[in-house]
Amino acid sequence: MNIKEEKIKVILQFLRQYKYDQTFQKLQEQSQIQLDPYSLELITQSIKNYDIKQLEQILNQYVDENTKQQCILKVLEQQYIKLLKLHNVQEAVQLLRNQMTKFCQDEDQKYQYASMIYLPELKVKQEQELIDEVMQLCYKQIGLIEPNRLVTIIQQQQAKQILDCHFHNKLEQDYKIIQKHSCNFQLNIIKQKKNISFCLFSSNGQYKALVHGLSIYLYQFDNQIKEYQKKPRKIPTGQTSVITSIVFSPCNKYLGTSSEDFTVFVYNIQTEKKYKLEGHNAVVQAFNFVLCDQQKKKQKNEYDIYTISKDGWLYEWNESERKGGLKIEEKLLNLHIHQQKELLLLTSQNKISLYQLYSKKQISQTSTIKNNQNSIVDKDFNFVLLFVSDTITQLHLYSISELLLIKVFQPTSSITTLSTQLDFGCMNSNLIAAANSSGQLLVWHIQKSSQPIEIFQVSEQQKEISCFKFHPTQNQLYVYQQKDVKRQSSQQQQVSEDIRAQFLQQRHQFQRHPWGMQQILNFLQRIARQEQMSSNQSSMQEEDKGSSDEDL
Repeated sequence: MNIKEEKIKVILQFLRQYKYDQTFQKLQEQSQIQLDPYSLELITQSIKNYDIKQLEQILNQYVDENTKQQCILKVLEQQYIKLLKLHNVQEAVQLLRNQMTKFCQDEDQKYQYASMIYLPELKVKQEQELIDEVMQLCYKQIGLIEPNRLVTIIQQQQAKQILDCHFHNKLEQDYKIIQKHSCNFQLNIIKQKKNISFCLFSSNGQYKALVHGLSIYLYQFDNQIKEYQKKPRKIPTGQTSVITSIVFSPCNKYLGTSSEDFTVFVYNIQTEKKYKLEGHNAVVQAFNFVLCDQQKKKQKNEYDIYTISKDGWLYEWNESERKGGLKIEEKLLNLHIHQQKELLLLTSQNKISLYQLYSKKQISQTSTIKNNQNSIVDKDFNFVLLFVSDTITQLHLYSISELLLIKVFQPTSSITTLSTQLDFGCMNSNLIAAANSSGQLLVWHIQKSSQPIEIFQVSEQQKEISCFKFHPTQNQLYVYQQKDVKRQSSQQQQVSEDIRAQFLQQRHQFQRHPWGMQQILNFLQRIARQEQMSSNQSSMQEEDKGSSDEDL
């Protein structure tokens, strides 16, 4: 049987199995490849009626002697068990002596059937189950494709389509098995110039949240005009330092942010109620919403909140009440939660750790390269992607179940530097994206090469991309490029210039002393610290003060 004939028989068998009789007949006539459905129907009817003579006559035409004996014995076995279940022992013994023994392979098999008389718990197979077992034995010799093979071929075609096309992750209804797949399905990149540090969508796509300065701007999707409303709801967080993460609850009713001021801000979108979680002793790196454990009563809220800080603590909260804490390890980066699988994944600068969600009992842990800087997981919680900054920046893909490194994704060259922001595709979870320092957006395919499959020049004048996010329900990727950064005030610039001048005046003295190198480093650190402080203060004060949607 050649490949073309096999594929047509797969389709014919599939159509026959799901009762597409007219389509089945039409395809069979056009292809001139017969599936012989009449014999198949006769075999099915013989099994249903326990007509052993008719079954034997049909099988004699198609299968060898050994296969025929196995098929008939399976049917007789079920008839034998039925008689025993009805306590018709005498009829069962006669069936065993007169018919079944002719098809038994050896004496041991005869004794096994005889001993079944004394077994109290015998199960009668369902009619369809018996038919499937018989068909499984003689599919190839009848000219059909084995059921497992049928499933395998369909899966192979799905994988082939995924490899043929960047943006599909399921078998399309109009997919042509023989022809190579081609389509005009493209990723729609929506570019905007706004001073945004985070972009996030609710899981149903109903809300889009942007972080600007120390405020959240919440956009609601308008079903009539099929786009997000122009005027957002401004939500001041009340936090006093840089926001480190933003999260929607699974029900899309709550929204929150964590901050470098050691707090977490939580906002109820429906009631507009808000509160803060305070009690960390370090920067809150990330947090997530967890449905309350049903075994624990007297909960104030439907969700617990898990938070992690840079000093290695994992805290559990219900509303603003802290319920407990666990010291994990230093330099935690992110926490990821899957509610249905009841799993908690923690990433740090050099480890990945998997825990049971409620008991917080460690399941497994693995060491990684010691320069992890960010992590994300796919929506099905099968993979975790790490941003690694070693000699060059790379993306490392791990399987969550085994915590094994699967693949390393690289930028276009060793000179290219990736930004720490990452994202998994939502419509197609095989896609991952990252930005580089030249304003380009790089897209990789998990099942393809370690090199990008697409490179989009998004930012003008090679300005850095501040953030980007795949839309959860549409084939869209939102990309935000920063506006021109406001210049520092003359006073802040003067402080930086004074430190530089002092450094230049004293640099010759440093060369004469053994502690000179340390002093040089101290001056450089002071200059960098001052510029960072100036930049942070300028962005938080200037942008957040009287900010509006146009300021974004």
